[in-house]
Amino acid sequence: MIRDRDRRPKWLITALLLVALIAWDWYGSRFRLNAEDILAIKPGMTMNEVRSILGDPLDEEVRRGYDFCCRCNPEKICWQPERTTWIYTRKPLFRVIPFLTFPMLWVHFNSRGHLDEVYMKKYFAMGLDWRGIYLSKLDPCDPTDRTLQEFPPGYDVEKARTLVREIF
Repeated sequence: MIRDRDRRPKWLITALLLVALIAWDWYGSRFRLNAEDILAIKPGMTMNEVRSILGDPLDEEVRRGYDFCCRCNPEKICWQPERTTWIYTRKPLFRVIPFLTFPMLWVHFNSRGHLDEVYMKKYFAMGLDWRGIYLSKLDPCDPTDRTLQEFPPGYDVEKARTLVREIF
């Protein structure tokens, strides 16, 4: 006597499990995040304030002796003794599917422990760099951590916010 379970093709079950695993990997890489929370964090916030909104990051990097371009001096180079980066997304394990894209979100803190920059970028296929989506940044020349940086003409804040809402 042949049972119904034995009639099911094993390749179909394997294929469904593989599709479920890939979907979990792609969409699980941005687990717990939503657009309104991302847009609610503002440069100048403390680490605790950001953590209360976004939760704990997936990864944290601390870079010492951070040099960056700025307009604060004639050399156009500024320095911070330390910069901490919290990473809230991850690259999916299966990145060989050409039409799928995924976002990466970095939250940078200056040496005073204040949110310096929120940056989101979109990648596609095998992790190829595609485009920046959203940027909110403090003016590096303001030691009070209160002034937002002016962006060049062409950067549309509302368009960037709309792109974040489409992804999350």
